[in-house]
Order: sequence, then structure tokens, then C-alpha cells
Amino acid sequence: MSKYRKRERSDAQDVLEEFEDWLLRERSVRETTARVYVDQIVGFIGWLPAPVEESLRSLTPGAILEWVDHAARQGLKPSTLRKQLVMLRSFLRFCHRTGRASADFSAVVPHAAGWRLSTIPDPVPEGTIQTLLDSLDLQAPKGLRDRAILLLLTGLGLRAGEIAALRLTDIGWRTGTLRIRGKGDRADELPLPEEVGRALEDYVVHGRGGRAGYDEVFLTMFEPVRPVASNGISKIVRMACSRAGITEFGPHRLRHTFATGLLASGATLQEVQGLLRHAQLRTTANYTKVDQTRLTQLVPEWPAAAEGRWER
Repeated sequence: MSKYRKRERSDAQDVLEEFEDWLLRERSVRETTARVYVDQIVGFIGWLPAPVEESLRSLTPGAILEWVDHAARQGLKPSTLRKQLVMLRSFLRFCHRTGRASADFSAVVPHAAGWRLSTIPDPVPEGTIQTLLDSLDLQAPKGLRDRAILLLLTGLGLRAGEIAALRLTDIGWRTGTLRIRGKGDRADELPLPEEVGRALEDYVVHGRGGRAGYDEVFLTMFEPVRPVASNGISKIVRMACSRAGITEFGPHRLRHTFATGLLASGATLQEVQGLLRHAQLRTTANYTKVDQTRLTQLVPEWPAAAEGRWER
């Protein structure tokens, strides 16, 4: 069930649940995707006068554009607004096909302007990353773990989920590379910066050891020991901020900081797209291939420091 469903007024319950069922049955989307779709149109549903079913029957193109204008004035990022409009089109198609609306109004919904990297959120202030790293106790396993995680975020721009998914066999100790398991079962191999590689080695050898018999690289510190989940990576970043006495932010802002740093160093948007492994690499010809030599120049290769300890 949608996480926002209980907050919605009672006259919208049936249409929200039927929309979710329609997505699962007619569109063959995953359950998690269906819930996201439903959550994204909750704002539109809540904006309609009650009862919802009557409002949908009397829906007009003017009313739809009025809501789009209302949503655009909320100061949403272009990417967020774009997602909401995509979901709204699907919902309007559903309303027509189930007889709730007099016509298919999906074509009325405009496309939100803005390319995914046309605007990049502000990076963290200069010196912030070093402040975070300086706050860690590198004599303790936790400090070694947290340093490796922070450097993966700032040195390779990984997502929290990608860090949580790392396995010991993904680390190419001899080749100086790191295999990343990304969205959609995608796997990429990136050059491993020297500082990141050494931080991983310090944690694996001195902080993690052979604990718990897990293949995942990052483990919790207290019993019962288990792999660190994606939300655990976020918590580690926020706790580091709190410990360092700076305004809290999440791991994705460090990913954006990594991107802006590359751009400042002279990398092209295509190269940044390649390193961040955005979905456009699969769908846009300009981003389907990235020069591996150039990537190695952008992210210095790490020669194997752990001579023979682990091999692929």
C-alpha cells in the first residue's frame, strides 16, 4: 500500500487502489514502481474537489493545466516535476480507460523543461569533506569503515545502494578497479582512485576482518552483525555530519559534489554521465560509450597495494 494512502481523504481510497491494481495488471510494472506512481499522483488527487469521482467525470483540459501550473509554482526541481507529470499522464489514461473521465487527457499534460544535468545541486562547501574525514576515529573499526564509505561517495560518486551492494569480489585489488552493481541489474567497472583503494584496504584488513562470514564489504558494528543497508549508508553520512558539527545532508549531495568537481576539472558532461552511470547511457547515443583512457585520467588508477591478498 502507498505510504501516503492513509493520509488521503476517504473518497480517494477506491480510485487510488484501483489505479495501483491497473498498473500491476495492465502495465505489468513492479509493485514498488506501482506504489511510486500512486504516491506521485496523490497531490493531484488531493487538489481535486470532493467527491473525487465526480471531479474526474467533469475534468477538463483547463483544470489539468491549472494544477500543472500550481505544481510548477511549488519550487520543485525540474526532475521532480517531470516525474510527477509522467505519473499524471498514466493516471489520466487510467481514468479514461476505466470510464472515469470523458476523454484521454494525458496529451494535455505538458513536458517539464530541464535535462537531468542541466542544473546540478550545489556541492557541499569547500573544506566540508575534509572536516567529515577529520572527525573520524581511525583507530577504531567504525572510523575505518566510515572513511571508506565517505571516500566512495566523494571519490567515485557512488549511490548509497551501490555501496551497500558491494561484495569483496567486486574489489579488483590487482587491477585497481571496482565493479559497481547499479540500477536494473547493471554492472560497471570503474578505475579505483588510490586514496579510495587504500581506505578500502585499511577497513577490510584492519576494521572488517573476517567478521560474520558475509560477502558484503560493509557490515554493522554491533551484534547482531549484518550487512549495512542503503538507509544505513545515509545514516552514517548524517551521523558524520553531526559529529563534525556541520549541517546534516545525505549521501546524494556528496555524489553531486563529485560531479561538480569533475566538471570543474575539465570533464565533459558525457564523461560525468559515464562515471555516474545514469540511465541515459542506455538510451542516448551520445552517452553509450565513454573513453576508458579518459576515465583513467579523470580518476587516477590505483596500483594494487594488497599484493595477492584478494583476487578476482
